[in-house]
Parts: sequence; C-alpha cells; structure tokens
Amino acid sequence: MAAANAPILMKEVLTLPSIGINQQFITFNNVTMESEKYLCVRETAPQNNVVIVDMNLPMQPLRRPITADSALMNPNSRILALKALLPGTTQDHLQIFNIETKTKVKSHQMPEQVIFYECQSSWDAELTVSVLIGDAQPLKMFERTANLANNQIINYRCDPAEKWLVLIGIAPGSPERPQLVKGNMQLYSVDQQRSQSLEAHAASFASFKVPGNENPSTLIVFAMKSMNAGQVTSKLHIIELGAQPGKLGFTKKQADLFFPPDFADDFPVAMQISQKYGLIYVITKLGLLFVYDLETASAVYRNRISPDPIFLTSEASAVGGFYAINRRGQVLLATVNEAAIVPFVSGQLNNLELAVNIAKRGNLPGAENLVIQRFQELFAQTKYKEAAELAAESPQGILRTPDTVAKFQSVPVQAGQTPPLLQYFGTLLTRGKLNAFESLELSRLVVNQNKKNLLENWLAEDKLECSEELGDLVKVGYMPDYLFLLQTILRTDPQGAVNFALMMSQMEGGCPVDYNTITDLFLQRNLIREATAFLLDVLKPNLPEHGYLQTKLSELHKYLKSIEDPEIHFRYIEAAAKTGQLKEVERVTRESNFYDPEKTKNFLMETKLPDARPLINVCDRFGFVPDLTHYLYINNMLRYIEGYVQKVNPGNAPLVVGQLLDDECPEDFIKGLILSVRSLLPVAPLAEECEKRNRLRLLTQFLEHLVSEGSQDVHNSAFSGNSNLQNLLILTAVKADPSRVMDYVNRLDNFDGPAVGEVAVEAQLYEEAFAIFKKFNLNVQAVNVLLDNIQSIDRAVEFAFRVEEDIVWSQVAKAQLRAGLVSDAVESFIRAEDATQFLDVIRAAEDANVYHDLVRYLLMVRQQTKEPRVDSELIYAYAKVDRLIDAARKANSAKTWKEVCFACVDAEEFRLAQICGLNVIIQVDDMEEVSQYYQNRGCFNEIISLMESGLGLERAHMGIFTELGVLYARYRHEKLMEHIKLFSTRLNIPKLIRACDEQQHWKELTYLYIQYDEFDNAAATVMNHSPEAWDHMQFKDVVAKVANVELYYKAVHFYLQEHPDLINDMLNVLALRLDHTRVVDIMRKAGSLPLVKPYMIAVQSNNVSALNEALNEIYVEEEDYDRLRESIDLHDNFDQIGLAQKIEKHELLEMRRVAAYIYKKAGRWKQSIALSKKDKHYKDAMETCSQSGDRELAEELLVYFIEEGRKECFAGCLFVCYDVIRPDVALELAWMNNMIDFAFPYLLLFIREYTGKVDELIKDKIEAQNEVKAKEQEEKEAIAQQNMYAQLLPLALPAPPMPGGGPQPGMGGFAPPPPPPMGMGGMGGMPPMPPFGMPPMGTY
Repeated sequence: MAAANAPILMKEVLTLPSIGINQQFITFNNVTMESEKYLCVRETAPQNNVVIVDMNLPMQPLRRPITADSALMNPNSRILALKALLPGTTQDHLQIFNIETKTKVKSHQMPEQVIFYECQSSWDAELTVSVLIGDAQPLKMFERTANLANNQIINYRCDPAEKWLVLIGIAPGSPERPQLVKGNMQLYSVDQQRSQSLEAHAASFASFKVPGNENPSTLIVFAMKSMNAGQVTSKLHIIELGAQPGKLGFTKKQADLFFPPDFADDFPVAMQISQKYGLIYVITKLGLLFVYDLETASAVYRNRISPDPIFLTSEASAVGGFYAINRRGQVLLATVNEAAIVPFVSGQLNNLELAVNIAKRGNLPGAENLVIQRFQELFAQTKYKEAAELAAESPQGILRTPDTVAKFQSVPVQAGQTPPLLQYFGTLLTRGKLNAFESLELSRLVVNQNKKNLLENWLAEDKLECSEELGDLVKVGYMPDYLFLLQTILRTDPQGAVNFALMMSQMEGGCPVDYNTITDLFLQRNLIREATAFLLDVLKPNLPEHGYLQTKLSELHKYLKSIEDPEIHFRYIEAAAKTGQLKEVERVTRESNFYDPEKTKNFLMETKLPDARPLINVCDRFGFVPDLTHYLYINNMLRYIEGYVQKVNPGNAPLVVGQLLDDECPEDFIKGLILSVRSLLPVAPLAEECEKRNRLRLLTQFLEHLVSEGSQDVHNSAFSGNSNLQNLLILTAVKADPSRVMDYVNRLDNFDGPAVGEVAVEAQLYEEAFAIFKKFNLNVQAVNVLLDNIQSIDRAVEFAFRVEEDIVWSQVAKAQLRAGLVSDAVESFIRAEDATQFLDVIRAAEDANVYHDLVRYLLMVRQQTKEPRVDSELIYAYAKVDRLIDAARKANSAKTWKEVCFACVDAEEFRLAQICGLNVIIQVDDMEEVSQYYQNRGCFNEIISLMESGLGLERAHMGIFTELGVLYARYRHEKLMEHIKLFSTRLNIPKLIRACDEQQHWKELTYLYIQYDEFDNAAATVMNHSPEAWDHMQFKDVVAKVANVELYYKAVHFYLQEHPDLINDMLNVLALRLDHTRVVDIMRKAGSLPLVKPYMIAVQSNNVSALNEALNEIYVEEEDYDRLRESIDLHDNFDQIGLAQKIEKHELLEMRRVAAYIYKKAGRWKQSIALSKKDKHYKDAMETCSQSGDRELAEELLVYFIEEGRKECFAGCLFVCYDVIRPDVALELAWMNNMIDFAFPYLLLFIREYTGKVDELIKDKIEAQNEVKAKEQEEKEAIAQQNMYAQLLPLALPAPPMPGGGPQPGMGGFAPPPPPPMGMGGMGGMPPMPPFGMPPMGTY
C-alpha cells in the first residue's frame, strides 16, 4: 500500500546522532520522553551531561553538565527531575530543578535504591518503591506483587483521576521458550487499596463515554503474549474499571494480536491511546504497529514501522498519534492519515459501521456517502430521533444543512407527539452551538410561539450564532431583558459576563443596566476580579457623575482586606494590572498576605509591567529572589536590581549576586553592586554563592577591605562552617590567590584554625597548613602534615622532641615503620608507650632481623596487654637470640611447645622444631595446626619427617596416620599406596578419600573406596579415570557389589569403549542383575552385537525377545542354520514372521528351509508349503500339511504332485497326510490320473482301518443289546415280584379296560417284544454301487 493511502503516516522527526548523541547512549536506561514536548538523554562520556531536546526546536538541544543515574523532563514545563545514587550507599537522592530559573525546586533522599520512576502530568514522580514527590514528603502508594519479583520494570501509568495505577515488568521466558519474554502487570486501586496481578507486556488507561451514561467510564487496555501448554497466545483486552452502579457500563472486549511467522518471538513493549480518534496503538519491540478501535476492539491496521528495535514511546496528544524511538536513534512520529483512514476502513476492511464511528469521533472526511445513506434509511424508517442524533454528530457537519432542516420540516406532525424538527433542534442544542441557518430557523419557531424567554436563555448560553437576519427577526417589537441575560451569563461564564457588561456600557443611548446593579451582581457571587475589572474600565474617563463608583471601588479595597481567599486576591491583582492600575497592583502585592505567590509571580512576569516594584514585592516576600534577578537582568532593568539590594533587602544580595553570576553578568557591575552595599552585606552567604560558581576571587578585595575596617558579621555558612570574616578571607585566598595565604596566617589571629587548616591541606598548601596547626597547638595535625604531606621524617622527629607528646611520638613511629626505619620506629614506640601497632612492629623487625630491638619492644608491650601472639613472638625473638629451648622445656606445656615449634620453623631450625613438634602432634587438636603451619611455609619434607617420626610414638593416634597419608597424597605420591595398605585400619578413610580426590590419585582413591565399602564410588572412579585406576579382576569384584543399577550399564559402555575383549567376562558377572534387553540395545546402537554373542548365548535361557532376535540375527549373518533352528525350537519369544520374511529369500537353501519351518510353527501353513514347494522340499510340505490338519491344503498338495508328475510324492503324501485326505478324493484322483497302483497301498490301509472300526462297532452293539436284555429281564423279575405281593391284598374292583383292548402291563399279560432293528449285524451285503464313477462323497 502506498504511504499516501495508508491509514497511519510515519515521519522521521529527528535522529539523535545528528544532534551529537553517541550511539552508546541511545538505550532505555539513558533516553526518556515523558511527553510530546521534551526528550531527555543522559550522557556519561566523555563527561557527564544531560541533553534536553525541545521537540518544537529539535535541532537546538540544551546540554548541561549534570551527573545523574536518570533524568526526566516535566510533561508541561521546563522542570527537570534527577535521580542519583549516594556514594557508598544503596540510597537514591531525588531532586527537581527549574531549568529556566536554574534553581532547585525540591529534593528528597530515599531510604533505599529506586529502581524505576516515572513522571505524571501533575509532576508527581511516582516510583516503584511507591512514593510521590510532591509538595509533601514521599507517600507510599503500594507494594509490588510477587509476580513482579525479579522483573525489569519498564512502565508505570495512572489514570487522569489518579484512582488506578498500573505497573509493568518483563522477565525471561519459560524454559521451553526462553526467547519469548514474559510480561507481568500489577493493577492497583487507590480507593480499594487492592492489587491484581495479570500477564501483560503493555498497558494504558483510557476514558470512554458509553451512550446513555453521562459520566465517562475509565478503561484499562492491556496487551499480552504468553506461552500456555506449548501454544502461544497473543491478546488485547479492554476492561472497565470501577463500574458505576445503576449506570450503563462498558462491555468487556478482547481481540487477537496476529504476529507474522518472522516475528514469532516479538512482544509488545508500549501502548498509547488516542482519545482524539478513539484508537489504540500497540507497539512491539521489533517495530510492529497494531492499531485497534477502542470502542469495539476491532483491528484497524498492522504494519512494521521500524526496521530497528523500538525501546521508547510517548503520546502525541495534539495530533492523536505517538512518538517512537528506536535503537538507531530515529525519533518517529506516527499520525492518523485523516484523508485515508475512513476510506481504508470502509473499503479495505469492509467495516462500514466502524468507518462511520471513526469519522464521527474524529470529525473526519471519507464517510459522507455512508452517513447520508444511513440518515436516509433512518428517515425512511421514521426513526426521527436517531436520524437527528446522526445529523448532529455527522462528521464535518455534512448533514447540518438547510436540506436537512427542510426534510424535518416536511414531516407531518402527529397529534400528541413532539415535532421531528424540534427533536432535531433539541438534539443539536444538547451537542453544542447551532450554526447561523439553524439559529435563524429555531428562532422563527420560538418567536412564532411567543416564547422569547427561550431565545434569551439560548443567547445567554451562547447556543445561537448571531447574524444580521437573526437580529432583524428579534428586533421587531422585541426588547431583550439585558439584566436577565447578564445573570444567565454570570452563572456559566464570568469573563463573558464582564465582556457583556462592557458591551452594554458602550451601547448607544447609555447602558441599559445601572453600573451599580452590574457591580452588585458580580459581588453577590464573590467575583471580585470581574467587578474590579469592570469598575476600573468604566472609571477610566474619570467623570464627576461616577463618584459613587469610585466609592464602590474603595469599598472593594476594604473588602479585599477582610477576606482570605487567594483566588479573589489574585483576580484583583490581575484586574488592576490589566487595566493599568499599577499603584494598586504595587499596594496589594505589598500588603496582602493571601494571594498565591507562585501564580502571581508568573502572571507579573508574563505581563511585563513597566514598573517592577509589584514583582519585587512578591519575590522578596516569598523567596523568589533568583527568579526576580534573572527576570530583571534579561529585561535590562538593572536599576531595579541596584534599588532592591540597596534599599529593599540588602540581606538577599548574595542570592542576587549568585544569579547574576549564573546569567554571566559583567564583573564590574557585580563588584559595584557589592561595594554599594558594603557592611550591610552578609559576607558568609555571599562567599558561599561565589564559591559554588568558582568565582571567589571576585570577593578578595572586598573582604580585605572589611577586615581592615574591623567589621565583624557572624553568620553560619553552609559552605565553610566558619564563624568570622578572617576565616572567609583566608579561605577565599586559598581558593583564589594561594600566594597570600601564609601572610594572612601570620597576620591574623581570630580565625578557626582546625577548619582552615584542613582546607589548606585539601588545597595542597602544606606549609601553610603546618603553620596554622602549629599556631593553634594542634600538634597531631601538624606532625601529620609533616609526615603525610611534606614527607619529612627528620622535621617530624625534631617537632616531636620539641612538643614531647606521646601521640606525636606515636605518629612519628608509624611513619618511621612505614619507611623501614625499624630500630628508630621501635625507639619512638617505646617513647610513646604505644602497644597498639605490635603486629606491624613484629613483622617489620623480623624482616629487618633486629630481634634485640624487638625483644625490648615486646617486653614493653607485655606490660600493657596480655596477647598470646605477643608471648609467641617474644619466644621466637628469644629463639633468634639463642634463649628459646630452655624456656620451652621449663614451661613443658603443649601451648608453649607449639609456639616454640612455630618459632623454630620460622627460623628454619627444623631439628629443634621436630623436637618440639613431637610433643605437640600427640594432641589431636594441635596436630593439624602444626601440619598446616609447616605447609603454609613450604616445609613439606620437614612435616612429613615429623609425622613419620610420630608413628612410633607410644601415644600415636589415628590423626597422625591419617595426616601422614594426606601429606603423602600431596607431596610423596609414591609412598601413598604402601601407607594405605599397611595402616588401612588406623586411617580416617573419609578424610584421606577427600585428599586423594583433591590430588587426583585415582588408584589409591579406588582402593580406599573399596576398603570403606563405597563400591558405587569405587566403580565410578575406575571408569572415570581408567588409565590409572582400572584393573579387570578388581573391577569385576567391585561392579558386582554396586547398589546403583545405572552403573551396570555405564560399565557396559566403559568396557565396550576401552576393553571390548573382556566385555563378555564382565557381563557374565552381572548376568543376574542386568536388563538383557537394555544391554542388547546398547550393543546394537554401538554396532557391536557379535561382540557379546557368548554372553547372549549364556543368558538366552531367559527367553527374552531382544536376546532371541539379536542371536537369530547373528545366526542369519553367519549362515549358521543349525544354530538358528535350534534357537527357534528352544526359544520362541521373538518376531517369528519378521524373521521368516527376512530369510525366505536368502540365497542359502537351508535358510529358506528354516523360513518355511518358522511359517509352519507360526501356523502360516500356506506360506510354509509354498516355500517348501518352491525349493522342492516335498517332505517338508507333506509334513506341514499333515500338521495343519487342513483337508483343503492336503488335497491341493495331491493335485500339485499330480500336475508335476510326482507319482512317488503322490503316494508318500497319501501316507503322510493319511488322517487329513478324504479316501474318495484320493481314489478319484488316482483313478482319473492312472495312478491307482500308487494309491493301492493307501487303499489297503484304509480298508484295514475301516474294517477294524466296523468290527469294533459290531462288538459294541452286541454288548449294548446284551445290556438291554439283561435290564429287561431285571424289570420282568421286579414286576413278577410285585404281582406276588398283590395276590395277598384284599379283592378290589377290576380296573376299567385300557384303550386297544390288549393286555396291560401289570394286569396279568405281556405284550410281545418288538422285532429287533435291522443293522450291520446281519451283514446282508454291500450297498449297491452307482453305475459310473466313485460312490457319493460321505462325511467322515
């Protein structure tokens, strides 16, 4: 899209390098832009500067030498805020300066470091430590929430009412995507004193008026981009804060932020709101701009506006856009393209409603047709109220035309309803002022209805646009009620009422309302300024008839004195100044105590009255002297400066002089001004002001003159703390003319010696400082100057002899000691009786080998303090002068022996040291100290010799054996293993383990781990340091005992890499502990499976799938089909089909036979038979068919043999598959293919088998018949028995005959038995054969 047609226009306003800003300072920490007015850059090289850029004059930056950690410009005025860390502390000092007046406005020292601060429009610098710098002390607002801990704070905002605060921070992203920076937000309610934590990278407050609610809603808008469950979510949220009860509220909105793929890790860094157009600008780090509609959250535009990262933005409220600064230093201005945005939204986005809303909101072109079309639709739907509202809000007033008025006039008025034309005018009146045509038409309606009072109200409220036609309409027979009009205007616009009153005073025929009445109307509402302005204007002619008004003005003066309202007093001053009543202005500024001094001062400076006395009154009374001086000087009002310091307030002359120096006023004028005041001038403040500006030389002549006159003027000075003029004279000479200092010191007596002397030292006037200190008997300071500054020890010694003070001798002694004059220093210390420096004296005496002097000094020290070190050093000194061992033997204590031992070591008397040491190391607590003492001095062989001698002591303990092992580990490695093996039971093994680990003796360390049952550590050590520690037999024993299973597999890797020839031996040791599948995986990845074949064969009995497949793979590669078949038979846990498919096309016949065998075992009969037939392994095919039990497969194989002419195979298949093949099929195939001879053996076998089966059946049947007969006989006998018992019973009636008439069972007769069934027993012959072919197939 062409730039001219883009809805947002970008313009480069400035490049920071073009105004001398180095690239290194174009960063977030160095550049600030609090508003569209000023940009501030902090430079730290080659010197510390603060550069202030006025965006109205960007090529004329203001550079000031200021040192600070941060600098911010006030959004509205030339006020600068600075933050700096106090040296040596973690506290920040905050200051606010007025750039124009070059004065400090206020300052505050924070109790802790400020990590971020921001300036709001009211210039309350609000900090993340939650303070406000205002007129009061800093006020804590809130504590940061936990989500902002360890975050970099990048932004802070508050809403216009300062009821809601928001703090933004960023932190590193999540572990799965650290490059996507995380944003956190803390939203705080001042009224509720509660915080809410949210995820957000940028946020801003906005105000939006919801239709139907007269009060605007406060909205929070924030943008976020976060990582949730591996998905990136980018959202824009718009939420109302503090919803108004019972009022229509803003409905929460949200929208997606669509980041292109190339900007996957980009994130929002800033957000600006255009209240002018109702748009949201979201700016990302990589330069993307997202534009959204505030009301609907609809996306309007997205584009990249900068190829370089953007780190700072600021609102440009005047144009409804924003400023952005990138890392290249470009200052970019984004503005709405008013001619293109509405057509873009309606055309490119096809969002007609949004286009109309943006046009109405910003009064923009481009939506004319849409608005007119919508107006006509509403009119056609008789929605006159909505049509009137649309016309009233139409962009650029496109519907505010006579045609629209005519259209409403043409609508018929319904009874009982408001005419549409009045609805239209009513809507317009609520929106603002009517244009000329609308005013005329509405007035016609009002005049026709005789409601002229409405007309007066509208005129008073400035709702109508006056025109000649309107005047003609209302003047006919109409007299306005001017008093009513004035009263109405007073309620809403006091200044407009003044203008209206003055207009009436100039009307032809005189003022229609009495002046006194007008004045009373103003006074009734306490509008003093307006009343005064009116009276001062009408009284300018000074006419006699206005005498009563003069009296009224005098009454106003008295009234002014009786009230305390600052605004009334200010308005009176303002009115008097604007009407030229300078005497009145001077009087009120001098007498009144109630006007706002700051406001009044600014007003008088802006007004630039020819008489400066009112301004002098204000500035002198309220402490604005620098501002006054600056104003008078730049406006060339020098005589007022002279008059002020000479007649008004000489005490403020120092402030005047300071400001004149800042304004680079000529020195002659300043000197003349000072001399004109003479003794009335407070000298100390004057010297302070001059010293601040390094201009003290200016005062030398003046001060000498005052001293010579004997003038005394005592003040407390913040600069020097001195108390009289002689102090100032000397200090001024120190700063301005050092050659005259000595003369002043000798000539003057009434000055502060200590303070002046220190200043002289700081100014490197050492002889003058010595003279001052000596003059005031400050001997310590004097000797320090000789020693530290003049650096003359001889003069210091001479001075010490003269004053004979212990503290002076002490200072001399320290200097002699530093200079290496040890004997002299010892003598001086003894003279001073100073025992505080004994450590330094001992060290120096030992270095200089002056032990005789040291003995004398230590004897003096022992008289003043009881320090063990002193006794030890004295013993050592005695040793050096051959008086030591005897003393130790006499003492016979461990402490003494230790001290003597140490002394001997220091003296390199190792034979004596060993004698002493043997008496010390038997004490466990002292042994390590002795060992460390030797080692610290590099006496390794000697301490080893001492410990070796200690092994034979009767009181030798574990510590000696262990310490010797440690020493061997450090200094005699070749003896370490032997020592460990000999004394393993007497060692502190953990301590020796640490020593061996530290010294990297891996073999010994392994041995110690084994002795200590630390088998895991032993195995790890061997594998990590195998060149020294590995031994196969030892490692096998160790690895079998480890507890950490992972070490088994680490051992597998280790042997695979370093000892592959022994890996099977090691694996066999671990066979019962290993996961064989994991081992196979390791070896397979390493491509070394055949290497561990013996191990796999040994453990294959576990029938592990991975083992079986690995071995089978090896057998296939080796073409060892016998072992492969054996493996398949014994171990069936593997992928059988996969192996079969792999080898079924193997070039080796036996391998293919194994494949057929595998298919057979897996039940893949067809595949097995097909493979066997292909390789002509017919026996295998027959056996497979027989085992399958599948009749179809067997018969197909018979057909195959017939087709191939394999008669012998046909005969063999009949026998092998005998149980599967149907006889009739076999005989049919044999008969039809002339192979009866080959089928005859099968037929004989079949006949024999079936004959045996028939015999068995007959036998079984006969046995069954016999059983039946026996059972029947038993039943007959049972019946007969029953009949016999029946004859013994009484006679009974005969039973009725049974149907059929035959005898019934149990009634004396039996039915004949049924004939036996026909069966095979008779063998009545074979069934008849069909005439042709085989008999029909039966079921077998």
